Amino acid sequence: MKISIIRSGGFAGLTEMLGNLDTTSLAPAQAHKIEALVAAARFFELPAELPGDAAGADFMRYEVTVADGLRHHTVRFVDDQSTRSRPLTALVEWMLHTVPVI
Repeated sequence: MKISIIRSGGFAGLTEMLGNLDTTSLAPAQAHKIEALVAAARFFELPAELPGDAAGADFMRYEVTVADGLRHHTVRFVDDQSTRSRPLTALVEWMLHTVPVI
């Protein structure tokens, strides 16, 4: 499974590639955890744009792309801590704070 994350927004309005990850390069336990987070978020069932609950220009926006075999999907969402975005936020946070990304 390959995962990439782009972050934009905030006060500065910058866009940055946070990383690319291929689970085949991880220890089995780490690969299993990230794959479980993707499954828990029901990532491949989500719409391309996940609407947020809060309004505001300073929220961070994320674009998460996951490729798994023949499946390839991108989801964009606002990190507003809404019920809808929490599983994706958990995926992004775990990935960025647990495994080194390239």
